[in-house]
Amino acid sequence: MTDSDGQPAEGVVVDAAYCEVELARLYDAECPWHPQDDFYLALDRQAGSVLDVGCGTGTRLGAARARGHRGDLVGVDPGAGMLAVAREKAPDVEWLSGAAQTLDVGRRFDLVTMTGHAFQVLLDDDAVACALRRFRDHLEPGGLLAFETRNPARRAWEGWTEQRTRAEYAGPGGEPFESWVHDARPHDGDLVTFYATTRWPATGRERTEASTLRFIDPGRLRDHLRDSGFRVEGWFGDWDRRPVGDDSPEVVVLARPA
Repeated sequence: MTDSDGQPAEGVVVDAAYCEVELARLYDAECPWHPQDDFYLALDRQAGSVLDVGCGTGTRLGAARARGHRGDLVGVDPGAGMLAVAREKAPDVEWLSGAAQTLDVGRRFDLVTMTGHAFQVLLDDDAVACALRRFRDHLEPGGLLAFETRNPARRAWEGWTEQRTRAEYAGPGGEPFESWVHDARPHDGDLVTFYATTRWPATGRERTEASTLRFIDPGRLRDHLRDSGFRVEGWFGDWDRRPVGDDSPEVVVLARPA
């Protein structure tokens, strides 16, 4: 899943915020438990084994273990900082370095997930197709793939401004920090590049990192799933399983190998 020096394979881009432990430790404050976590945790508890790709700091798999899941739980992420936090949080879950396009855990699972909009870091059709093939290869016969991507019709990036997103949080040890997203710029069809700034008021220190996400057309996504050998079982516009519409914030996908 990684190259010879332990870094993600060529072509896999990893944001600095996910690689550095200092920034990874801020992630849980900015991204607390959410209805999406309840949605996926319910799937975890129904599955005998779970592979979470792009697991981040491991909150959900840690919660599954804490609530009695005794099966095989594996989290994979290309960000070394995220994995360090996950290992501290839940040492009884297996955490591996890797990325969706190069996934090779060596065994199959009842459930494969990719959450937290991590699917949107697959920036072109080749990356999507490659990841879906790797997911299929890691599923038991009849297993379930579950992931979500933001609905492009909702144009969420238009709200990614400093005025709308700036907030203050308590970081590790109670040290306050501020963060905000700004200067979102659509380009090249369905890509959006934006900037995320973190500032520590006590010292005035500030960091800004650029990221790019893909807002894939739902019709194209369905084609990819079909071409990769999946049968769509669920297609939801939000975590309450409502249908996808133009005003839906999400496209939540449940699919099984055909």
